[in-house]
Amino acid sequence: MPAPALRLVLTEAGIARFTAAQLGQPIDLSVARVGLTAAVVAVSPTLTALPGEFRRVATLSGKQVGRDVAHLIVRDEAALAYQVRGVGLFLADGTLFAVYAQADPIVGKSIGSTMLLALDIAFPANSTAAISFGDTNWLNPPATEDVKGVVELATDDEVTAGADASRAVTPRGLARRIAALFAARKVLAAGLASGGGALSDDVTITVTSASAAEVDAGTVATKAVTPAALANLLASLANSVRLTRRINTSGLAIGGQSLATDPTITVPAATVDMTKVGTVDSSAVTPAGLKGAGFIYVVRSQLSAQNGYRQWSDGFIEQWGYVDGAITGEPAINIVFPLPFTTECFGVEGTVRNTAQSTSGSHTVQEVSVSLNGAVVFLQSDNTTTQDAAGGFRWRATGR
Repeated sequence: MPAPALRLVLTEAGIARFTAAQLGQPIDLSVARVGLTAAVVAVSPTLTALPGEFRRVATLSGKQVGRDVAHLIVRDEAALAYQVRGVGLFLADGTLFAVYAQADPIVGKSIGSTMLLALDIAFPANSTAAISFGDTNWLNPPATEDVKGVVELATDDEVTAGADASRAVTPRGLARRIAALFAARKVLAAGLASGGGALSDDVTITVTSASAAEVDAGTVATKAVTPAALANLLASLANSVRLTRRINTSGLAIGGQSLATDPTITVPAATVDMTKVGTVDSSAVTPAGLKGAGFIYVVRSQLSAQNGYRQWSDGFIEQWGYVDGAITGEPAINIVFPLPFTTECFGVEGTVRNTAQSTSGSHTVQEVSVSLNGAVVFLQSDNTTTQDAAGGFRWRATGR
């Protein structure tokens, strides 16, 4: 797995050279040498030399492997032993271009060994395209989507996790992952279908067709009816119905005939005039005919002698009531209608009850005023004593 890219700090001198090259000046931005130091260096853009530098190596190779990352390999075959805690990149003119350092050793070398220091270096955004690194013939950069290089093979667990973007999947790892996915899945059957099984093998789903006899019997609920079986059933039904049979009509229905052709059964509708005259008995009255003939009906009613009413579909309302008790004097009586009128009251009238058949006097009911909710009546007597027999009076009002 590639190591994390080292974040270099560009020196002020390096930035100046880089900026001048971007402005078109003939500046060579080739990284020609790498300086090595074993000292613990405080990295700063103001550095013009690598503190504690003990060696400068010219055998290096580099290549851009990402938008802002370059892969650099430094090779030193000298018979020297040392440790490296910091590196400095020097341009061909000797300018210290960039520096990286850390407290722990980056690499160590013995006298009889060759040092191959592989660095993935992160530069400021969009700068690596302008920088070159010498010979690339022996470079082994980390592989990316755009660069050929060294990769680490992913384990089966890493393939299953599917989160690592820097390792390569082998055909065997891919095959094991796919096999595991299919082994965990099954094809299930339901309804009229049967069969199924795990996807680790071929799966067969079957829908069994019902036979002609089973379709005719109509009792099997686990098989499907095919067009052929359905056609056989329809043919059997056609053969079982004799075309000499008739559909007859009676009552108001007309249009009966044999089954040799398609019959149409009709019930004639009575016209408005037929409904008004009421003599035709061969047609049916429709709701529209009733309305056109002026048919009215009771919408609601309260049939009570004490306080009753009846409301009709044309809006007419009739209501009545009874005021009980002996009538003494000439009183004005307030009547409250059991059903208020919605538009107007046509009037109120009353009849005095004389249960004792007295001849000493007789009251008349006179209308004083009417409203949607009630009326006021005045009972006037033709007797000077204004005395009348017990029995109260009845009233009746109409309106809409």
